Amino acid sequence: YRDRINFVMLNVDNTKWEQELDEFGVEGIPHFAFLDKEGNEEGNVVGKLPRQYFLDNVVALSSGDPTIPHARAVGQYSSAEFRKVHQVADPRSHG
Repeated sequence: YRDRINFVMLNVDNTKWEQELDEFGVEGIPHFAFLDKEGNEEGNVVGKLPRQYFLDNVVALSSGDPTIPHARAVGQYSSAEFRKVHQVADPRSHG
């Protein structure tokens, strides 16, 4: 799947990502948004859930399925509301 799937990690503590955090409604950590090749969100998985949920969604996206099996799954998560926010010059910084 490496030639068909990209993974991007955003640090919720970095103010450079505020627009993206708002756009995808990140309220809990971890938050995985699954986007199609045009950048449209097909669903998300938030919190601690079985690994298979993540894998099933990746396989569905990489296969071009019209929907993903776990489009709105929520498990136990840490709140993004109480994060420590840092102003960081480089948006690629995870610190």
